[in-house]
Amino acid sequence: MILAEPEPIEVLKYPYPYQAAFTVASDIDSASILRFRAVHALFCGHDVIKENSPEWHALGLTSNCPRFDKDGGGIPGLCLDFADSFFLVGDPTTFGMYRYLPEEDRFQEDEQQSENCAALVRQWLKEGQIDSFHAFLHYTRRQVEPLLKQFYHWCDRENVAKPRVWINHSTAVTPSGLCPDRLQPNSIYRLARLTARNVVGPLFGRKRHPLRYAFVRYRGDTPGSRYYVNDLLAANGLRYVWLNMEDLHHNQIALPEYQQNGRTTILEPITMDDGVRYWRFERCYGWQLGGPDGEAYLRDSSDGCDAAHLITEKNLHELCSCGGTCILYTHWTHYRSMPIANETIARFELLQRWREEGKIWVTSTSRLLEWTRRRTFLRLRCSRDGKRMIVDIDGLDDPIFGRETLDLKDLHCLSLRLRTPEATVTFAINGQVLSPDQVHRAGSLCWLDAGGTSKQGPDPEGEQGGLVRQTSS
Repeated sequence: MILAEPEPIEVLKYPYPYQAAFTVASDIDSASILRFRAVHALFCGHDVIKENSPEWHALGLTSNCPRFDKDGGGIPGLCLDFADSFFLVGDPTTFGMYRYLPEEDRFQEDEQQSENCAALVRQWLKEGQIDSFHAFLHYTRRQVEPLLKQFYHWCDRENVAKPRVWINHSTAVTPSGLCPDRLQPNSIYRLARLTARNVVGPLFGRKRHPLRYAFVRYRGDTPGSRYYVNDLLAANGLRYVWLNMEDLHHNQIALPEYQQNGRTTILEPITMDDGVRYWRFERCYGWQLGGPDGEAYLRDSSDGCDAAHLITEKNLHELCSCGGTCILYTHWTHYRSMPIANETIARFELLQRWREEGKIWVTSTSRLLEWTRRRTFLRLRCSRDGKRMIVDIDGLDDPIFGRETLDLKDLHCLSLRLRTPEATVTFAINGQVLSPDQVHRAGSLCWLDAGGTSKQGPDPEGEQGGLVRQTSS
């Protein structure tokens, strides 16, 4: 006879064997095609960046870097599995998929140095190098809707995962951004802050901004607004939003956590002005005490700081000790991040070592958020058959996006801890018992294995979500 009982097993936060998670969520502001390639070659690539190559010069690398490989003739990539954001429509300093021609009131596919930027963005989406929207700037629904529908049709046709992550751009130039009106400061407050900046800022080398910026608000989720686009995004799988409203943490390695479904998580529900609900996430960055603050790049200067100051031995110890998640905010493809200093490279080398030691899961923003959502709302049915405990994983029940069925591939490396010692435990997914080679156990710790290298970590979005860039530790 099988008797139901309270859940005697704990779902751990991260894939086996990791104790914490780290990703980079970079804004694409002021990026060039060359700097994008160079940054991803350095931090995410497997190949050597050859001395005096275009990428070498774009990054400002030198042969005195401790990572320089004399035999290889350059600096090897760090093989960190990060992704980036993109502009659907480029601005004067940044490439996008499209560019607006005001004299003709139309859009055309963007080009930079005789390269088609739209084709490159599509390629990088396929390869998992891009996973997040970075808003639609000041363009209206009438202008954006045809481009967005064309983009989504391409995703469907090519079986490419549609972006699930939205990162707001600066409020001043992005009325298409998403944010409930109740969370946005009023115009009088903004005008006072902007006036103060324009008086004091130039003394510290900061340029003045037009006072009209104080009256711009995010309207992308406001029905009736000419910038309303949220219904299109929600209908095509958007799930996670960064609002740019009191959700940046300075010199704090682990993001705040909330209680959902009896488990701790970095995800917080948010209801937009049109009633659509998403999961909200926050970001963090570091700056050296006594050094420059301001905007987050990968270089200290009068314009901003190296966000990677957050990556220290002490902070990574803290991240693992508290079982925390870090989503690093930066603008790593911005020209103000160049040249990349040897010290900055060393910080990411430190992160790489912690990953290789099986301590910190390093992955893309989309995969991290999707794994977190699944783990938070995973359904377990535990019962006994004599001395044997049966744990049946019955999909997930997300209060925003509803019930979902999962298979073993979706749960690769899922870690669970038995609250009490058990002689025999059987795991099943949707009632289908897993075979002995699909479950591993060490004492009270158990983890699932869909095949391959367990330390590789999961790929919740499938191959189109970036499996081609996964590396084993």
